[in-house]
Amino acid sequence: MKERFVTDGTTTEHLTGAVETYLNTSKDQLGPILANLFTDDAIVHDDGRTYVGIDAISGWTEAVAAAFSYTRTITDVRLRTNAAIVRARLEGNFPGSPIELHHHFSLAGERISALTICP
Repeated sequence: MKERFVTDGTTTEHLTGAVETYLNTSKDQLGPILANLFTDDAIVHDDGRTYVGIDAISGWTEAVAAAFSYTRTITDVRLRTNAAIVRARLEGNFPGSPIELHHHFSLAGERISALTICP
């Protein structure tokens, strides 16, 4: 998968730990480090589907990596207690491209306990 990260003045430098690593790692490179980024019972909601646990999340990242090439431009980062909300513009070979998506990360300590991706 070809994935490129760009910023338009908003960088991920305000993010730390698992969220920053998740956003700055290509989907095809995430597999070996998912257990370090997500809690064992983490939940991901994306494109009308829900993935629960590391195995399901791994399958989701692998499927995305195999199916699409895209560029992600981070346009906004909002930090909250135990949460990060990241807005990004994605352009690539997927239906509806380009699209602006919100990534809402819920955190449990240093790891991601939930991720919801929506327009």
